[in-house]
Formats: sequence, structure tokens, C-alpha cells
Amino acid sequence: MIKKIDLHTHSTASDGTFAPSEVAHKAHKTGLSAVALTDHDTINGLAEFKCACGEYGIEGISGVEISAKYEKEMHIVGLFIDENDTELAEKLDELKNAREVRNKKVLELVNGQGMEISVDDILSQKDGATLLNTGRAHIAHAMVKKGYVASVDEAFKKYLSKGMSCYVPRKTYSPKESIEMIKNAGGLAILAHPVYITEDYDKLYSLLKQLKEYGLDGTECLYNCYSEEFSKMCFDICDKLGLVKSGGSDFHGGNKPDVELGKVSGGYVPYEFLLNMKEQRGLM
Repeated sequence: MIKKIDLHTHSTASDGTFAPSEVAHKAHKTGLSAVALTDHDTINGLAEFKCACGEYGIEGISGVEISAKYEKEMHIVGLFIDENDTELAEKLDELKNAREVRNKKVLELVNGQGMEISVDDILSQKDGATLLNTGRAHIAHAMVKKGYVASVDEAFKKYLSKGMSCYVPRKTYSPKESIEMIKNAGGLAILAHPVYITEDYDKLYSLLKQLKEYGLDGTECLYNCYSEEFSKMCFDICDKLGLVKSGGSDFHGGNKPDVELGKVSGGYVPYEFLLNMKEQRGLM
């Protein structure tokens, strides 16, 4: 039987719509052998997630996705991190607290555009919601619900994306700082969805070479929207630079309804990727 995995998913601990335990349950129902929970700038859902993975008999991998400051927004995924690492928790708390400030500023701008969106409109969307664990996706859903826009996509394109009237930049660490945070917590540092940064071979090669000098371990060679050509390019660069290959769906549940857990362009992420990562960490 082919063993399939997903090394990039999100839960209600950040901007997904499935609880951490529900991500584990869906991974089990989908037939995945292993799944990583990589919520944005938080590790708060990992305890629930790992417990549920144990109950369902699938391999649960502790992860995180850290937003980094770059020419374009860059995301660094950490896999196999120690969720009890206090230094990582403290640095992520700084980002979480900044998220609350950002959400309040976005709401002010949205209301300044004549759209009456309250904090309660945001928090009513999920159990245990606060301005610390919600974001633009939740504001966009509130805009849709109140009839100000027809879709979440329209909310982002007209108001919430970078350069639009209601955009507020987020607090981020540098790529070097983000990689160091992950490595210091015992994890592997993976550049997430590089297709959003560049599709040029030479530029991606130079970027990954630079990030490797900071301690980067690999990049996502399989993702939900890659062309076959781009995946091949990532495979080739990883081979040349000695980087591990990763991949995942970037599952968010209802916040990305077209993205299915365990599905990437071209099929699925092979378990071989995980074996190579374990070998890299000396676990084989």
C-alpha cells in the first residue's frame, strides 16, 4: 500500500476551521500515514493534535509556520519541533500579541470604509476565538456574512491584501531569525510554498543557497498549486544544494475550500520525504 503524508496543515489554533483533533481525525479518514500540524506563528494546538493522532493510530508531527520578513512575505515551516521549548514559545507569543494589535487596526480601517464589523463578528466564528488567534480570513468571512462583499476572495482583493486600503503589515522576524528559532527548538526548517516568492530558477536557487547558510534544511517541492515544471525545478535545486524535499496541501478547512487534506498538484506527498527527514535528523 502506498503511504501518503501531508506536512503542511492548519487548525483553529490559527486560521483553519478544523480543531487540531479534527485535523488528525480527517487525516485518519483520508488514509494518511502521517500528518504535520503547522499553524501560523503558534504551537498552541499541538498537544491536542498529538493526542488525537495517537488515538487514531497515525504519525503526528509537531510543526509551526513562521512568517518572515522578506521582499515578499516568506513563510518558514518548522517540523519535528519541541513544542515544550520555552524560547520558541516566548518568541511566538510576541507574534501572537502583535496579531491582536494588527486585528484591531484592520477592523478600524474596515469600519472606516463604511463596513460595520465588530470584534464579536470575528470572535463568533469559532469556539475559543480571541483576537490573538484570528486574522484577516475571519474578518473577510464577517464581511461576506454582512453582505459587504460576495466572497472571501473579493474581500482580500478589494480591501485586505497588501497595497489595499485595509491592509496592515504584520510583525515578523527575519528569515535568519525564523530559521534559528526552529533549529534551536530541535526542528527542521523548510521554506514553504516558494512559488509565491519566485518561479525563476536562478532566483530560487540563489535564495535557497542563502537560506541554507542560515540553517535551512529544505523546501516544499510539492504543493496544492504547483505546475509540473515548478515541482521539477524544486526537486533539481534540492538535489544540487543537498536540501531535503517536503510537501503539503496547506489545508485550512473552510477558509480554503478548494484545498483538500493530503492532496497536492500531481497527486500526493510520498512517505519517502518523511524517511529522508528522519535520516537527516539521525532518527533512522
